[in-house]
Amino acid sequence: MRTVWFHTAIILTLSALLFVFQDNSSQWLAYYHNGIAKGQVWRLLTAHFCHTNGYHLLLNGTGLVVVAALFLDTFKQYSMLLMMLFIGLFISLCLYWIEPDLQWYVGLSGALHGLFAFSVCDELKKKDKWGVILGLGFIAKVAYEQINGPSPTTEALIGATVLINAHLYGAIAGVIYFFWLQIKTTIGDCLKQKR
Repeated sequence: MRTVWFHTAIILTLSALLFVFQDNSSQWLAYYHNGIAKGQVWRLLTAHFCHTNGYHLLLNGTGLVVVAALFLDTFKQYSMLLMMLFIGLFISLCLYWIEPDLQWYVGLSGALHGLFAFSVCDELKKKDKWGVILGLGFIAKVAYEQINGPSPTTEALIGATVLINAHLYGAIAGVIYFFWLQIKTTIGDCLKQKR
């Protein structure tokens, strides 16, 4: 359990430090399509730890703590940090290739959607009814955003457009990462049995 909260603390601390030094950090660490095209590939990961303002950081920080608390058992078994890296990279690559007109992006919410999707898959694997309820609610939330667009209230609060496709890409990444780990585990178990 300590590892879960340690990983959460690392993500929160990194995000808070980047926010404190936002004037400099955002310029060099935010997702800028043109910067990435020029070889600044670190932006594919670092953008997720930058935020537009204190409300944005607070919303995402609270979301991270809630996800970690809801799915403690999942994050005891799987590394939240590795998940964050995979999900963040997946989101950024989707934005880069699928939405080349998008020039700028920051925030952790897409990655949070990925952590949530991964955790719901893990709950469903355990045949937990809680997973079904959370999964249906999560699918409804992402579908609602795709159909109706982002919340104007949230956009006003964070001072930026909520990039709902980052939420969608994050959710897809979480599901892909879950199944990749299941396949990897199954192959590993088969190889152990052959020895």
